[in-house]
Amino acid sequence: MKPLPATILRIVAVFWLAAPGMSVRQSRAETPPVTGTNSPDLDMANVHTITLPHFEPDLPVAPGRDEFLMVCESCHSPRYVTMQPPFPQKQWEETVSKMAKTYGAHMDEEQKQAIVAYLAAINSNPPKANAGGTASDDEESASLSVTHMPHFTETFPMIKPATNSAELAADLGRGADLFKQDCAACHGATGGGDGFIGQVLLRKPANLAATRFSTDFLSRVLWNGVRGTSMPSWHNLSQNDLRAVSAYVQTLHAPSKSDDIARAPTERAKDLFQKNCAPCHGVHGDGESALAATLIPPPANFKRMQPDADLILQLLRDGIPGTAMPSWKEQLPESDRAAIADFVRSLYEAVDSGVK
Repeated sequence: MKPLPATILRIVAVFWLAAPGMSVRQSRAETPPVTGTNSPDLDMANVHTITLPHFEPDLPVAPGRDEFLMVCESCHSPRYVTMQPPFPQKQWEETVSKMAKTYGAHMDEEQKQAIVAYLAAINSNPPKANAGGTASDDEESASLSVTHMPHFTETFPMIKPATNSAELAADLGRGADLFKQDCAACHGATGGGDGFIGQVLLRKPANLAATRFSTDFLSRVLWNGVRGTSMPSWHNLSQNDLRAVSAYVQTLHAPSKSDDIARAPTERAKDLFQKNCAPCHGVHGDGESALAATLIPPPANFKRMQPDADLILQLLRDGIPGTAMPSWKEQLPESDRAAIADFVRSLYEAVDSGVK
């Protein structure tokens, strides 16, 4: 029997690794083989479980990459995009237009043109064939190589909150209508992240009812979306509408006494955060770290958002599927996770200037 070609083996390996969180039970050498129809059950003491990583190639660096990440990456994986044929720019224009007109992808004309140019650029140089008519191993490996992006800086117009009660009341009414129309399908009617679309997404929508957000955080997210999630940018909304949505979202999290109480973090809590969380979330908890630029979606900025303690404990226990946030249930005891939750909540610094 001839061995499988290297190309086929690589494809099999990639698709095997593509299943996130897949567990494989592998019996040890001493486990007796199972034979016959009445074979005894496997000795579970001699069976162990491994979790294979979820591999995704980073997208190539070219102008328009950030716009692609904002608008498209929530549905189209990096692997899928890097496997596309070298279509001419006109065909990419038709394809991207269809995404907007037929499937409702949120993008303005400037973003659309940047995305078209990016897709045309990264798919214009396919691997060259060797004498046998197939891509060489080196060229094929290069197509899956990791390309690191420089740190991405998002720009956005700052939302200016209402300055009087009448203006705020009007914003809340308008914001409630816009939220129901554009946001509730993913985030749920009350913002709990349980909308009918949200239930089928790998990267779950944020639980707005269990998190406190600053105005500048909402300004950034509403304008740019969240790369690597289903949260799109809302450039199509006016500044007044963005202000109304922001005001309404901030009402979904019921204020509590704990919001105004910043527990003095213990040295132990600081040490736990620096050791386990800072490599991604940054030493100050602001999402600024050496790894942050390579992670999609990016790590949370706890200076601008404050999850409730129960939500932090849940995320520390279970992790966040589809992101770099792992489960810490096995690595940290409950007392350490509780200390980290208190420290995370102490980092919040609201940047607001409107009616309170």
